[in-house]
Amino acid sequence: MPNPEARTPEARNKRLRRLLDPVTVMLGSLVFLVGVIPFTAALVLYQLHSRAQLEIAETSANRTATLLLRSFEQAIEPIDALLINFANSYDAGATPQQIYEALRSFSLPTAVVQFSVVDKDGVLVASNLAPPGGERVDVSDREHIRVQMGKDPGGGDLFISKPVLGRVSKKWTIQLTRPLGDAEGRYAGIIVASYAISDFIDFYKQLRTEDQMLISLIGRDGVVRARAAAETSFGDDVSKSPSYQEALRRGFSVYNQVSAVDGVERVGYTLLSAKYPILVTVAYSLAFVQQQSAGFRVAIWSTALGLSAALLIVVLLGARYLRLQKRLEAEEVQHRARRREANVLEAISRVPGVAVMQVTEDGAGTVGTASGEPLSTVMRTYLDSSRFRAFASRLTGPKLRSEHLSDGTRELEVEMVVAPLVGIDKGPLGSDRDVVVFAVDQTQRRVEENKLYQMSKLASLGEVATGLAHEINQPLGVIRLAAANALTGMSRGLPPEHLAGKLDRILQQTVRMSRIIDHMRIFGRKSDERLQPSRAADAVEGALQVVGAHFRLDNIEAVTQVEPDLPEVLCRQDQLEQVIINLLQNARDAIVEHRARAPAELPGRIRVSVACEPSGGPAGTVRIEVEDNGGGMPEAVIGRIFQPFFTTKPPGKGTGLGLSVSFGIIRDHGGSLTAANTAEGAVFTIRLPALVACGPGPSQPQAR
Repeated sequence: MPNPEARTPEARNKRLRRLLDPVTVMLGSLVFLVGVIPFTAALVLYQLHSRAQLEIAETSANRTATLLLRSFEQAIEPIDALLINFANSYDAGATPQQIYEALRSFSLPTAVVQFSVVDKDGVLVASNLAPPGGERVDVSDREHIRVQMGKDPGGGDLFISKPVLGRVSKKWTIQLTRPLGDAEGRYAGIIVASYAISDFIDFYKQLRTEDQMLISLIGRDGVVRARAAAETSFGDDVSKSPSYQEALRRGFSVYNQVSAVDGVERVGYTLLSAKYPILVTVAYSLAFVQQQSAGFRVAIWSTALGLSAALLIVVLLGARYLRLQKRLEAEEVQHRARRREANVLEAISRVPGVAVMQVTEDGAGTVGTASGEPLSTVMRTYLDSSRFRAFASRLTGPKLRSEHLSDGTRELEVEMVVAPLVGIDKGPLGSDRDVVVFAVDQTQRRVEENKLYQMSKLASLGEVATGLAHEINQPLGVIRLAAANALTGMSRGLPPEHLAGKLDRILQQTVRMSRIIDHMRIFGRKSDERLQPSRAADAVEGALQVVGAHFRLDNIEAVTQVEPDLPEVLCRQDQLEQVIINLLQNARDAIVEHRARAPAELPGRIRVSVACEPSGGPAGTVRIEVEDNGGGMPEAVIGRIFQPFFTTKPPGKGTGLGLSVSFGIIRDHGGSLTAANTAEGAVFTIRLPALVACGPGPSQPQAR
């Protein structure tokens, strides 16, 4: 037996895609291989080469830093030995002249610009630069003096100061200091050797191999003693440098950062001396390291580009051959598919009350031969309107739409599906704004639904007839009593004011009866076809006028809570009243049944609230709740209460259509109707879209 789905357009599209997909996948894979793999391989090779250059730079910097650190230690060791020898032979009782002669007797390296002794109070005693006897020089404020003052002469390490400008030598130096002791081993002064910073800088400048290469001598306090780069400097604070901090912890670190001194990114190495409080940093600029890979980069990318170009030519030739081969097959398949689709649309268009239209930039046209139908004529006028064109311009997929249209003699309610046209190969068919419209005349269905609504309203009126008779009987009794009193007064000759008061009471009661009867007449009238802006509170008030008398007869209190300044909703007000009446009658029935099962008389209470709540759109939602204390519904039936002909009432007490009709009314108004149980009973909630945004406002309860 043939499968009917195999002849549908969707099935043909799937077969065509299965035919074309392998070709598309193969071509895409070849383009990927040609365009991506050679360049990916070139990128990997370039990255490996660049990483190797970085490792070479780090290794070279490590080797240079090791040599420089060893050179620094070798330069400082003989000077430290001089300081130790002088401290061991120091006589605390010697005169300044004797100390001067002792200092002059030492053979000093040329980098040491001054050899001096400071007493225990920080005053210069003698210097190898000049005989004593000059102006008194107090250097107790200098860091290298304060560090050594009061120290044990036998247990102090060599201190290497920050760069300072000598007061006697007038040169920038670093001070190498050790404490001095007297004959009893007590602190007696300080021996100082001033080492010229320029000696380090000149040496480092000669070792640099590129302009941005960095060689730096740093103390443990993070202050640079000597620095050679594009610009030389000293005294810079690099204590926050990651490389410096790591080298303090581990004794070494890889330097890979942007310099805080000159902002140049470099790679290199930092080493910490195990003998003196000094670190050495050697680093090459990242730009210099990357420049070493420039030639390799040009060669590898040129090779990758040439290989890709050659492979691409081969792929394009193969792709052109495959496309030419498949195009004829695809065009034949599309031709047969469109011919069959046209036959299907032709058959659909012949169904009475159905129109299939195609809308292009040139206008709307009927698909098929049934163009004389009234629906087709009305639809053609609507589809050529600016309102529909604006809607279609925003269309991204199929949309369901309902419209009330007129052919000049009658109103039509049309439900349509509007969908953009696409070709069988998933490309646009014609203009990007071409759409197809499937329209169904729903006028007759709406008429039948309105008849059902009308029958439901009449059934409600019949159910509350007893209450209405009681409601009208009360003003009739008042009228009869007032008329009798008026006649008695006239026979007794009472003043005219007595008669006027009785007539006024009769007038008030007739107005009350007229209002009740008018609302019954309006409520029983056939529903309007069009939706109108209405106030939900008016629908609640009208419903309570219909069932209010019945509530009073059953001793049920109805309380309303209505927020002020509620926005209007778009609805047929008599149908909204019908829904509320159905909910109120169900609540009354639930309370009456609950009383019959209860051991004692229970007070009946129904609460009707109308409020506005925000929603995700530009406007809000009007919420109507009907809550009772009738004991609630079994949880097993809550999901079925809106089904047609389903009822929990005994036979003869309900048809099972009230809630089903109510659900359909609210759904057709674009809203929702839900049910739930509360602690004392049940609550039904109606939600309808508001025409404007909600405004805050407290509810106002009213008992009826």
